[in-house]
Amino acid sequence: MILANLKGCLLMKLLLINPYFNSLIYSPTLGLSFLATYIKEHSRCEVAVIEPVTETLDAAELLVKIKETDFLGLTCYTESRFQCFDFAKKAKVANPRCQIIVGGPHVMSLSKQVLEHYSFVDIVIRGEAEDALLEIINGKALSEVNGITWRRNAEVIQNSDRIFCRDLSLFHLDYSLIYPEIKNWKDKEIHYAMQQVNHLPIISSRGCPYRCTFCASNNQWGKLWRGLAPEKMVEELTHLVNKYNIGYFRFYDALFIGSDSQAYKFCDLLEQARLKITFRIDIRVGTKPAVLKRLREVGCSVVGFGIESGSDRILKRINKGITRKQIDETIDVCKTLGYWLLGFFMISLPDETPEDFKKTAELFHRFDVFNLQFFKIHPDTSFYEELKAKGELSDEIWFETERGEEIFYSKETFPSSNYYRSEVEKRAKAIYLSQNIRKPFTAIKNHGLLRGCRTVLFSMIQLTLLPSKRATDFLDCLKRGWLGKLFKSRRYWR
Repeated sequence: MILANLKGCLLMKLLLINPYFNSLIYSPTLGLSFLATYIKEHSRCEVAVIEPVTETLDAAELLVKIKETDFLGLTCYTESRFQCFDFAKKAKVANPRCQIIVGGPHVMSLSKQVLEHYSFVDIVIRGEAEDALLEIINGKALSEVNGITWRRNAEVIQNSDRIFCRDLSLFHLDYSLIYPEIKNWKDKEIHYAMQQVNHLPIISSRGCPYRCTFCASNNQWGKLWRGLAPEKMVEELTHLVNKYNIGYFRFYDALFIGSDSQAYKFCDLLEQARLKITFRIDIRVGTKPAVLKRLREVGCSVVGFGIESGSDRILKRINKGITRKQIDETIDVCKTLGYWLLGFFMISLPDETPEDFKKTAELFHRFDVFNLQFFKIHPDTSFYEELKAKGELSDEIWFETERGEEIFYSKETFPSSNYYRSEVEKRAKAIYLSQNIRKPFTAIKNHGLLRGCRTVLFSMIQLTLLPSKRATDFLDCLKRGWLGKLFKSRRYWR
């Protein structure tokens, strides 16, 4: 009895980790920091957040830390799911008494299958995790915690869904939990001159109301968009500028502008605050010119938008809700206003033909930076359900390690695809190299004079050698070796 009482007086410990151990990440996992802040402010639990890549920690070093924790929270992405579960298994061996909780976009609709396949996972949180995690830590009976799937002996139980919180002011991020590790983070896709000030990633909304067939956001976030009030946004920006001397913010919202009135209010308040900042947002094709103009006036200097395809036929097929005409018009407006432009595209979308992709490729040169990805399949998307209905895949695909972590919609695996992955990767590489050669001054603006010139020179050499696989493999080997490291800094990630 005395021991039990003493144990109840001890502080519980929660460790939140993104179990990804490769050498490159684009931004910190801010979702974990939101969770850590909420738990820290609403309980007596001792909480820490670890991003192994940014802290240069390997799995063995992390396992030492886990020996003293009571709860281990892991975020799981489709592209790193096997790393996540492999680490969870090792963590359970290192600390059998630790309760392992997994959340994140990959497991939201696969929670029962995850528990059935991996006996070392105790709980899966579906959807928004703050309140569910708090209730678990506070010892509430698991049968009464909405939004989780859990194991009672050999039985896997899926509780009722949790209602999403509409007031995002209840959630915020305490950057002191992670700032020492991210103080050198840079958004490497922007103008080099803008990279010279202190950067900070930020999130001010959750969800997306649109229903693109390749994206899971609409299904996973309750088919609605929720954003902070403009007053709270400007208050937070002011606090971060004053505390950390931030000059540039990268908003990681799926959709920054929830409504025109909200955007105008934000701009008015930001102007009144007189903050000397620039910032980047993601917008939707078709955003009103007047809204873009007002944002530009108050410091927005970089905009990115997902285009995916330049073909009206494919845009309709993926339910993008935009047209090629709107794409061209939005680009024209942004260029006139002097924005640094980023475009995001995909290849091998459902039913896409080479003729469709030609229309997409026509748009690349209009952007300062563009990103072309081979279309990958994710759970919770309409297209995923379509492929399941056709019998081309099943939920078991996510547990078959021989497939690799990334499931590309390629002809090697899916008969309905029109593209072989090897052919597309070679073509995409040629497109990137040609863009650097075609627009050398943009490369210099993006990377700075020395690195920009090197990028253009290497692009010329690589494009010449591209037809030779042995030559390109040799160059890739050099880039991964000491020569490549000579030109790269470990102070930031791209």
